[in-house]
Amino acid sequence: MLHDLAERLTTHFQAGGEIMIPLLLISVGMWTLSIVKFRRFLQDKRREIPPAECISVFKDKGAICKTGLPLWQWDILSQYMQNRCDDPELNREMLESMRTRQGTKVMRHIGTILILAAVAPLLGLLGTVTGMISTFDVISTFGTGNARALASGISEALVTTQSGLVIAVPGLLLGSLLYRRAEKTKTRMELFCIGLQNATDGQSIIRE
Repeated sequence: MLHDLAERLTTHFQAGGEIMIPLLLISVGMWTLSIVKFRRFLQDKRREIPPAECISVFKDKGAICKTGLPLWQWDILSQYMQNRCDDPELNREMLESMRTRQGTKVMRHIGTILILAAVAPLLGLLGTVTGMISTFDVISTFGTGNARALASGISEALVTTQSGLVIAVPGLLLGSLLYRRAEKTKTRMELFCIGLQNATDGQSIIRE
């Protein structure tokens, strides 16, 4: 069963010609980035804790807090606790700067996934053009009597188009889902920063 499937996929890949190689690379890269991002989002969501609890754990067990929190939460918390001052406005601006920087990191690779998904059908179209050129070359050389040669060019044109679309559709869906998750994470970052400042306003500053 698996052997037959592998043989059919190999035949399908060979029918698409050289354009199938960059299409395969795009597909592998796109899915790898998507899986890594989804895993990171799921892990971070499970490990997030409220600002007041973060502060309490940070003061008592800083090392444990670092390993238990999402990276973005730990970065904002540790930098804010080390650099905050008695001016609430300066603290707010500092938190906003940290949130913006972490928001940029959260969006990382999502644009790449969407670009790869958009490039795939264009490469499929390039394969279509290449296949049709090959078909016309056969017609100009042998006429329409060589059915096998004609079928090869037409097959290349159709297979690459199909492959480009098969890669692009799930890629665009994955990119959209990841983008929405990133936006939700950025919203939670904003709420975390607000809660962090509210929880520390009026507290004495202790420098180690």
